[in-house]
Amino acid sequence: MISLGYDALKFKKVFGVIYAVYLFLSLVVSMMFVSSVSRSPLPQVEVTVDSGKVTGVNNFSVAVMLDYEWERWRDSSTLRRLAEDAGFKLVAFYTWKGNSPRACSYWSESTKKGTFDWRDADSLVRRILEIGAVPLLSLGGYDLSSQYLPLGMATNPSTSLPYPDSWATYCAEWVKHFEAVRLPVKYYLITSEPFFYFGWTADLTKLRYYVELWNAAARAMRAVDPGILLSQDFITAKRVLDYWLNYGDDVDFLDFHKYDSYAVDGVGCCSDAELLRRAETTRFVTTSGGTYGVDEARQKWFNTRGKLLPVIDSECNLNSAWRDGTDPRIQKMIGAVWTALVLRMSILKGLDYSAYFSFGSYARYTQTGNGFGMINLDNNRPWYPYYVHQWLGNNLNVGDLLVECTSSSDDVRSLAWINNKKLNVLTICKVDQSRRVSIHGVQGQIKYYKIDDTISYSTAQVQTGTINSGTPLHLNGYTVILLQSDTST
Repeated sequence: MISLGYDALKFKKVFGVIYAVYLFLSLVVSMMFVSSVSRSPLPQVEVTVDSGKVTGVNNFSVAVMLDYEWERWRDSSTLRRLAEDAGFKLVAFYTWKGNSPRACSYWSESTKKGTFDWRDADSLVRRILEIGAVPLLSLGGYDLSSQYLPLGMATNPSTSLPYPDSWATYCAEWVKHFEAVRLPVKYYLITSEPFFYFGWTADLTKLRYYVELWNAAARAMRAVDPGILLSQDFITAKRVLDYWLNYGDDVDFLDFHKYDSYAVDGVGCCSDAELLRRAETTRFVTTSGGTYGVDEARQKWFNTRGKLLPVIDSECNLNSAWRDGTDPRIQKMIGAVWTALVLRMSILKGLDYSAYFSFGSYARYTQTGNGFGMINLDNNRPWYPYYVHQWLGNNLNVGDLLVECTSSSDDVRSLAWINNKKLNVLTICKVDQSRRVSIHGVQGQIKYYKIDDTISYSTAQVQTGTINSGTPLHLNGYTVILLQSDTST
């Protein structure tokens, strides 16, 4: 039996440890290799831009609706600055809700005169003009019941609507006032969502009563100022537009409201995938559900009246539910993706404005949602949909050239345009799965602005940086990213 010395025993132990470590590392590397071989690579998407091929000219500007937060917005320099920084060019507000700037405190049916205090309406309009936007006013709403009419205004028991001469005189007072104080208010909706009165499928008797009321108001208002622009927000419904072309006075723009879901859960609520499908279809294209798409509605009006009308989406959000809480997806990344898809389609369909409903709300609104706003009024911080508006509001002008931009996958949408000698490429990942995106046709250094789920929506931030052309983008699920590069075009 051979006896080993101390040094030899020590060497044997050390060697044994080293060998054990070697075997362990070999096993780990082997497992990593097997895992990498078995794991599928990220799906590849090719986005191709041809900045030399013009596909259209932009008409679109970003817009927003003020609801109950109008007074706080008017009185807060911080909130107004956020709106100005976003580049909103139209700000809409109501004049008939209980918490709206209702100028008329009492209406006399016998004299057809009202008692008015215009201070709130005037100050709000002035603040809107100061940020470089134009106002859009909604006169009257829902079913035009006494709840939404000036105190003292009577309704006709035969129609359940105000008497046309009284309503027309009231509406004309708004135009007279703004003309008298030299405030340039041009856009008016004569009642909001009249389908609450005549029904989603438009009962023809009630539709006739409503059109007669609308015509009376429009004639009285245009008699004061022929340059105002009037419409109502259900005009693209098939039965309404068909009837209107026979019996209604001219509208000056086609208008609609777009909400793609109607409940927080259960019937009326839709999945993420369905929500994003509707973002690109509902109100934009003709459906069997009873509404004309933008192109068809515009063409029908042109064929009958000989005018190619502007189009405005005067209220827009992914879900209209509010009684039991708002949709918690509104402010999250899927809400930003939905917003980006809607704005992209608005640009492609030639809309003038799409007004996001609404500017601000409180995170404590309900247990299930944060209201409808894009700004958290608890701390005046933006949620994700704000940044999508801000990017377009500051980098897309009326008259900018849209250029050819295609994507190899329906999972990723893209849009490209030239603004102030910069090529802009908006890229939207509409699946909650990672994608590897290569951008072709963009040269040199590319600056990017990105939002995704890597930062919580409650502390939403824009990620910025630069990449070299040819460098693929790793999109981590729901993502909206704006790429910019210099161009000599």
